[in-house]
Amino acid sequence: MSEAQPPRLPRVVLTVLCIAAVLVLLPFWTPIVLSIWVADLLRSMVPGLTRLTGRTQRAAALLTVLLVCLILVPVGLVAISLIGDAIDLAERLAASPELRTLFEKLVTNGETTSDGKPAAPDPIALVMQHGNRAWDVLTMVFAAAAKAIIGLFIFITSTYVVLADGPAAYHWLERHSPLAPRILKRFGGAFLETGRGLFIGVGGAGLAQAVVATVAYLVIGVPEPFVLGLLTLAASVVPSVGTALVWVPVAIGLALTGRTDAAIGLTVVGVAVIGTLDNVIRPYIARWGKLHLPAHLIMVSMFGGLALVGAAGIILGPLALRLAREAIEIAHEEQHGAPPDLPG
Repeated sequence: MSEAQPPRLPRVVLTVLCIAAVLVLLPFWTPIVLSIWVADLLRSMVPGLTRLTGRTQRAAALLTVLLVCLILVPVGLVAISLIGDAIDLAERLAASPELRTLFEKLVTNGETTSDGKPAAPDPIALVMQHGNRAWDVLTMVFAAAAKAIIGLFIFITSTYVVLADGPAAYHWLERHSPLAPRILKRFGGAFLETGRGLFIGVGGAGLAQAVVATVAYLVIGVPEPFVLGLLTLAASVVPSVGTALVWVPVAIGLALTGRTDAAIGLTVVGVAVIGTLDNVIRPYIARWGKLHLPAHLIMVSMFGGLALVGAAGIILGPLALRLAREAIEIAHEEQHGAPPDLPG
């Protein structure tokens, strides 16, 4: 008589629980993915800091603290600039008689007293008329702020966890994944390559251009230099002409307002320095951050991701494209024994 087989976990239970786990993590997949990529870039520093501090967890904590400082300082500078400009705008609006008249008409519906002055608004009617709209706006603002703060917290803590325990988690996944270790390693390599390519290959050159542009905006005295610097960084993903989408309109605006010398100076810096940096730096740093996709396709995938899921699409687009390429190569190798001849 054969021995009774132990009961097996029903496949439907496994499927439902895995889907539930994915759905729980899905709202914050962006900071989780970014934390894995950042930890991969910082991992080479862990052994040296471990020898210095005595424990891997201490080395991971030190790197995480340094990362927090690098994030908070630029964000703080931009926030201070934006707050200062917002206060200045509010003061100018408050001093505007036209705006005062507009607000008076808004709350009085144009009604006046016998002496011609605006009638005092009914507080109850005012709350009933505009309260729901104001509450909806405040709710949206607080919800977005809370999500951003939680996302930043998840990013920081996840970076520490990956630095401290990332290899152990990968080995667990390698033992339990339904994918063969060779295929899992290929997809893992493509996943990390995408992060290195975006941060170093794309972001490195763009960051250098944005820093030079921000310094130029500060020296010339252009309003909102840090905001324009961030826009320059964002525009740098467009091949060849990306940064010119920001500094050219600024130079034109300077010329139209009579600041011809400043316009000429910014144009010279834009053409001779900012534009040249892309051609000089990008090939050099591509050795550490090579993303095996054509530059034009990376740009299209970013815009496609933006159109599909919003801001998170900037990383989702290239990641989906790179993993798809890896899947095509694996399938081709399994069928023909050689990788396909793909561009990039």
